[in-house]
Amino acid sequence: MDIEAKVLKSVSPTKAEEKRVYEFSEKLKSVSVSITKLPVEILGSTGKKTWLSGDHDIDVFIIFSKNVEREQLETRGIEFGKKIIEKMGSRPIIKYAEHPYVRSEIDGFDVDIVPCHKINFNEKIKSAVDRSPLHVQYINSKLDPSLRDQVRLLKQFMKGTGVYGSDAKNLGFSGYLCELLVINHGKFEAVIKKASEWQAQTVIYIEKKPVKKFKGCGLVIIDPVDSDRNAAAIVSNEKMQKFITACKSYMKNPSIEFFFPRDKPALIDKEISVLKNRETKFIALELKKPDIIDDIIYPQARRLCKRLEGILRQEDFLTVRILSFINKNIIILIELESWHLPAIKKMQGPTIFSGNHVDEFVSKYYEFNPYIEDNAWFVERPRTVVDVIETLKNLRKSKNPAEHGIPSQLIDSVKEMKIIESDKFWELAEKDKEFSKFLRSVYFERIV
Repeated sequence: MDIEAKVLKSVSPTKAEEKRVYEFSEKLKSVSVSITKLPVEILGSTGKKTWLSGDHDIDVFIIFSKNVEREQLETRGIEFGKKIIEKMGSRPIIKYAEHPYVRSEIDGFDVDIVPCHKINFNEKIKSAVDRSPLHVQYINSKLDPSLRDQVRLLKQFMKGTGVYGSDAKNLGFSGYLCELLVINHGKFEAVIKKASEWQAQTVIYIEKKPVKKFKGCGLVIIDPVDSDRNAAAIVSNEKMQKFITACKSYMKNPSIEFFFPRDKPALIDKEISVLKNRETKFIALELKKPDIIDDIIYPQARRLCKRLEGILRQEDFLTVRILSFINKNIIILIELESWHLPAIKKMQGPTIFSGNHVDEFVSKYYEFNPYIEDNAWFVERPRTVVDVIETLKNLRKSKNPAEHGIPSQLIDSVKEMKIIESDKFWELAEKDKEFSKFLRSVYFERIV
């Protein structure tokens, strides 16, 4: 049995599993229609019959008229969702993405009840989920059973190579993109071959050549149901490159480990020594994780990294990397080129030909003995902060972190953050195995 046949045998649902999923889906749909008196569709991979064995997420979409106002759709959607879940004998949980929806676990299935508006192809949406029914219609019109197996292969390949997941956490490929790639190229092997040839910017369209330009996007896959939308907009350039590299490697040396990789190891002593020998400064900021959904917390953590980089650069502390890791808590990894500065800072002022600006500069900094160098005024003034830890402590005790650009959902966490450095950092890297695996992936895994 070849590699792909083995993978398919592992990821394809059995007849008994299919029967259980579809019977549950039909019961859920029937209950939903009886309560809402509206059109109801089972969407997602279940609705497209491309789900992987053991993946029991059921997406129920309640389809409202496009004339229903957004606020009313949300209110009635939650009301209906609660009644449906309770009728199915479970407890509803309200979740918030672009708009609120209802989630629950019922008989081993993860169920989402989502309201949306009914729209037509290429019609303007009122919320991002409005396209979802059209996606299922399109995919089901194009995929036959053999192509569904090719989608399953591609999904598992992407999961195994770490590029799957179109959420804010992963910034990778969605199931919908896997389906579109298979529809466009055919078999799994054809997708892999084509993807191995992708360039820094690649544009793929199945139905209609795009008129709109998508600047700043590495991968552009035109959504067949909305030609103004890049269905691959969420895919980061790093995940795109990682997928290209994986495809090239698989073509050279196919292995089942691309689909089912071994567990990633934590850092070993030799690798910790390599990091220490960089002679940079490693700091971990440990923050309490707020009780908010991943689609909010991951972008907020990335924004915090960008803001911290700016704050440190403003104080002349040069960073090598600033990255976020989220598990039980949020850990901001900071690696610095410079972390302790001289007591004075050389500061350039206006040129000698700048008239009033010269007078203002000399008057302001007179006590620091201004001087001229290459037709410009300079002073050497004392620094207010010379150590990076002091800068981070000042941020922590700031009365209003928002004025420093700290993301709103993380302000309280920043006020209480732990600053971990020196030996304590390496102790954390050894003790926290998940953080250790994260460090190893950052510094020792290749994307090219």
